[in-house]
Amino acid sequence: MINTHSNLPPDAEPLLIQTCRTQHQVWATTIAADKQEIDQLLTILTDLPTPRHYRSLHHSAVDYADTLNLLKGDFQRLQGCMVCDRAACTAPQQLLCASPRLGLYTTLAVNSHLLALTDEFDRIRERYYQFLSFMVTLNMI
Repeated sequence: MINTHSNLPPDAEPLLIQTCRTQHQVWATTIAADKQEIDQLLTILTDLPTPRHYRSLHHSAVDYADTLNLLKGDFQRLQGCMVCDRAACTAPQQLLCASPRLGLYTTLAVNSHLLALTDEFDRIRERYYQFLSFMVTLNMI
């Protein structure tokens, strides 16, 4: 059997594909956890009181909700375009694990993009918790 995708021996390819799929499952799990945490933060925001005499706090809550929704969309786009988290993936996603060169590019691209999104989420989460702490000091929650 001739391997048209790489210079690897034909029997090495299944291991490469399995390793690639395992990496995709790790990414999918990370993305799912981050999206779930974003949903939890959004739920907290919707449960916050909205006193009329603290307009800036209300605007801050709306801004956090918008920012978190945008970030969640970024995670969803990354997962939809580049992460194959199941056995039945779309044809372009299957190709990511079938070709070592594409697999390496994908690994670098997804790792880089996921790191950037995770760093952004960390910054947003830190400011979000400061906002909640401020609300606590005002005895609003």
